[in-house]
Amino acid sequence: MRMLRMDHTGLAQVTPRALPAGYALRHFAPDDWEACIDLMLRCPDPAYTAGPWDRALCERSMVFAADPGGDYGDGRGQLVFAGATLVAIALCSASGYLNQVYTLPGHRRRGLASAAVTQVLVALAAQSLPHCFLMVFEENTGAQLCYERLGFVRAMPPLELGAS
Repeated sequence: MRMLRMDHTGLAQVTPRALPAGYALRHFAPDDWEACIDLMLRCPDPAYTAGPWDRALCERSMVFAADPGGDYGDGRGQLVFAGATLVAIALCSASGYLNQVYTLPGHRRRGLASAAVTQVLVALAAQSLPHCFLMVFEENTGAQLCYERLGFVRAMPPLELGAS
């Protein structure tokens, strides 16, 4: 399993993307923790083979990037809803690590992740962060293309994680 690091260094030039009709975007709140974990559990990456895709993994991932108190403050957490249903998230650490971007399979290819990520990037720029970075599975070419369209570039050769 190989991961690519992608960086975005033009945060000040990011323009937020609009959502299609029928969707709404809002900031993450600590009450959203369980809904985000549930969404992550419904969106496992087929390239992930390092261990079980389970609640503990999702919780560790969220804790790793969250502020003390379990928040993604200052606009670094963006959630997309279809009615009352959470369908996409983009959550970023205070240091600019975009650690969680997920969209439910039935809502993909509609620009939901792009809208959420651009809102996060605008929030980072407002906080004067110089860059944002993420890790993506090398096999996830769809996500890579999405990130490239948003201004991310590959920052280093792929990293090997565990046995293939």
